[in-house]
Amino acid sequence: MHITRTFVLATALAVAACGGGETPPPSQGAANAPAPIEAAPAPASEEGITARAMLDAALAEARKWQPDAELVTVTTSLAEGPRHGFWFYDVQSRAQGTCTRVRALANGGVTNVGAGEQCVLMKPVSLEFVDSPAAWEAARAAGFDPGDSAQFGLRFQRDEALQAPRECWVLWSDADGDGASGAIRGWCVDPATGQFVARLSGKGRTEPLQ
Repeated sequence: MHITRTFVLATALAVAACGGGETPPPSQGAANAPAPIEAAPAPASEEGITARAMLDAALAEARKWQPDAELVTVTTSLAEGPRHGFWFYDVQSRAQGTCTRVRALANGGVTNVGAGEQCVLMKPVSLEFVDSPAAWEAARAAGFDPGDSAQFGLRFQRDEALQAPRECWVLWSDADGDGASGAIRGWCVDPATGQFVARLSGKGRTEPLQ
């Protein structure tokens, strides 16, 4: 696959959450868009798993960390389709004001890979989200071009193309990046209905918890 980590890291924001050791995004600077994850583990199987396949196991692991763990993002990177070898589940504890990251692999492995550090609390996402294949199909039908690989991010999103902050399955690839401005114009799919919502402007960020 020809998508490069250099391009992704140079043009996207750090994932807004949770225990992965990312640098916070600049205020209004480069790409106000969903960002890739840190160095990804190799897929554990050729077939891969969907975002929901290991959700229950990931939440169980998160609640071992903190009983009040809430899901704030689901992400993967460099995916060649709606199934992939790994997914990350970022969670927060309101009581502790901390976040961590749980990684689930296609071979069934589930690990808390975050540091449980202090973080800015986010609006949690519903656990009833449509699975990654539904988000993929809706974005593709709207014109999304995954190229050699795609990025996925389920999160509470704020963007100029949205009338109000809302939950989005956001998909994007190299084709959605503007090298001049640094913006990445992802594709927002409603995680409740699986319907395409909008092509994002790249001028926004995840919405913090009020």
